[in-house]
Amino acid sequence: MQYILFFITVFFTFPETILSQEGVISGVVINEKGEQLSGAHIFLSSANKSLTSDDSGFFKIRNLNLGEHQIIVSHLGYQTQQKTIILSKIEPETKITIHLIEESDQLNEITVLGASKATKIKNGTTTVSIVEASKVNSRSVTTSDLLSTVSGVQIRQSGGVGNSTEISIQGLSGRQVKFFVDGIPMDFLYPVEELGIGSSLAMLPVNLIKRMEVYKGAVPVAMGVDALGGAINIVTRKEKHDFLEATVAHSSFNTWKATVNTRKVLPSGVTAGLAGYYTYSDNSYTLEDVNIVNDQGNPESISAKKFHDAFRSYMIKGDIGVINKSWADQITLNFSYADLYDEIQHNFEMRQPYGEALNRVSTFNNSLQYQKSDLIKNLDANLYFGYNSIITRFDDNTLNIYNWRGEIIGQRTSGGEITASQNKLKLNGENVSGRIFLKYDFSATSRLIFNGVASFFRRSGEDPVAAAFYGNDYYQNPVHIHKITNGIGLEKYFLDKKITTSSALKLYQYKAKGFEITNNEINEIEQQKTAFGVSQSFSWKFVPEFLGKLSYEYATRLPDRIETLGDFSLAVAANPNLKPERSHNINLGSSVKKQTWNAEINGFFREVENIIILQAVPPPVLSTYENLLKTRILGLEGEIGVMPLPWLSITLNGTFQDLRNRSKKENSGVSNDRYFGARLPNKPYLFGNSEVQITKNNLFKNKDKMQFWWSTRYVEEFFRYWEIDGRKEDKLVIPTQWLHNLGISYTGKQKRYTLTLETQNIFNQQAFDNFGVQKPGRSWHLKLKTSLFKS
Repeated sequence: MQYILFFITVFFTFPETILSQEGVISGVVINEKGEQLSGAHIFLSSANKSLTSDDSGFFKIRNLNLGEHQIIVSHLGYQTQQKTIILSKIEPETKITIHLIEESDQLNEITVLGASKATKIKNGTTTVSIVEASKVNSRSVTTSDLLSTVSGVQIRQSGGVGNSTEISIQGLSGRQVKFFVDGIPMDFLYPVEELGIGSSLAMLPVNLIKRMEVYKGAVPVAMGVDALGGAINIVTRKEKHDFLEATVAHSSFNTWKATVNTRKVLPSGVTAGLAGYYTYSDNSYTLEDVNIVNDQGNPESISAKKFHDAFRSYMIKGDIGVINKSWADQITLNFSYADLYDEIQHNFEMRQPYGEALNRVSTFNNSLQYQKSDLIKNLDANLYFGYNSIITRFDDNTLNIYNWRGEIIGQRTSGGEITASQNKLKLNGENVSGRIFLKYDFSATSRLIFNGVASFFRRSGEDPVAAAFYGNDYYQNPVHIHKITNGIGLEKYFLDKKITTSSALKLYQYKAKGFEITNNEINEIEQQKTAFGVSQSFSWKFVPEFLGKLSYEYATRLPDRIETLGDFSLAVAANPNLKPERSHNINLGSSVKKQTWNAEINGFFREVENIIILQAVPPPVLSTYENLLKTRILGLEGEIGVMPLPWLSITLNGTFQDLRNRSKKENSGVSNDRYFGARLPNKPYLFGNSEVQITKNNLFKNKDKMQFWWSTRYVEEFFRYWEIDGRKEDKLVIPTQWLHNLGISYTGKQKRYTLTLETQNIFNQQAFDNFGVQKPGRSWHLKLKTSLFKS
């Protein structure tokens, strides 16, 4: 209750003391169809002020003198418009609508969209990469595929569609990287803790995504969570005009994907949207060199198709709300239902096949979101309140033993394929969450930001099969977790906004209540932690084409529910004495943007301590998370894009990262210091991407488009285990991989339909990831997208 009262106090009293009396011009930029235009350039010559419209076409210019002003609005591909505005004491604020008329000879569409939507974020003080999903939503790529094209980002997926995935940013990975959906922590909405980020990302198809923002190093105050190694914000599509879009795709290994997305906007400002998707895959690709016992009782290496790795998910989501009202820029009620079915094929090293174990998930989400610029003078507010329910089911109750051919070769006397007890587990989790984001402009050069995020989680369950084994249904004992994150930041501009600084302070509070099992008895445990983080970042825009950045962050990640309270379903014991992970993060970089080329280079340093590692032991003994590792990371990443011709674009990026153990034997769980200074195992250290794309407009008909692309992904070989252990010739390595993809798409007149044919891993090379788990070979993809737009 004290936090709710604190938020309300801040919300209603903070801005009242610092109101301004200057004039304000605000408005929205739209085209002839009524579609909002982001990235429009607004220039006020009388005040020598300029800015760009946001993603919903909105702009606002504050702190203006009363009197006459000339406003000039321009956008690539549209005719420039000029308008005269008069501000008076009677009407010091004016709202306008600017209609831009499309030019007959438009520039390349990809150039327009890419530059306009990303500029504001890219020009901030933090190191950030922007991935525009609109550029590739005709392709047969997943959200994970799209993230893997970013420099400094490494995707490790243990198999095909929906399989376990680990994502690292500049060397830090797993729980150290936090995900958001429209600024809301992803674990509020999807089963991130229960099933991992891989399954959760599979519930967000690319066609429903607008862009992804990948923050490296210092994480902005707007991302209200304890991220250690960076953050990824997935911005979903929320068009404010009428449209209908549908896609259907078929790929190798009996993979089907379909999406539908539609929206209606009434003249009264009422909006309604409905979206859905469906994904299914057998994941029945061929595995090479897996071992079975032949009829003579000897081990034999064979090739075999995966037989128990099907994945299915679907989702229906909708919203209804109003926009552009005097009391709200936007207020929206959102709701969604999603369902997931995931067969488990093997353990994390692919040593043992499973034939019946599976996970199932259902999620229900409801939320209310409110946005208003100038709620009171100079104060912008974004409020969120949500409730979601996550129901997970884990079935592992067979005695059968399978080989890699999918044959039953025997039976165990007890236990399941994964657990010692067998399971028919059902867990019910409920989460109530809220967010208050406030932005106050002191002046044209100073801005204060406050972000408060709170969540209240409760989970309980039942497992009659495990209860029969243990003599007690331990899952019926509830677990409670309360998390509150408060952040406050100050942004200032100097030298006509050529220099920007951002200072931030974050406070994290965590309270959890659960249980541990000792000698078959339940003991209640509690944990309460408070931690903080600080950051300071700068950007220099010496000339319009050049931008330099420097940032430092003292980052903190609190132990999460599974690490501190354990999870009996995962055979993990509680450890309420865990310390928070902490890291000193430094990023230094620069970028150059010219008309036909752009380049960016970033160096990074991480000093991480108290890294939480799972001390895994075979069941029925429970494993435990411990603070064991200290790591130093040094790295360099770079990217270059070239557009030598209007129809040809070439991009290339690469990352080198050196992760070294800095732990002494006293706190690393080993008997000597032989691993001190050694490179961490099972971590790629050199990787990169490249792509060549050809785009031809008006090829066969007026306003049609043909695209062709060739993309590659390179990963240098790395050791599966410690490099200093064992003889060189016996060491296990993940071999060098250089995979190639090829695709072609054709879009008809007025973008009414797009047909795409793509092949991934053209040369059918063996692909590996975590601990040598094999990924799919060559695959074919056919996709049809159809769109209907109305003015």
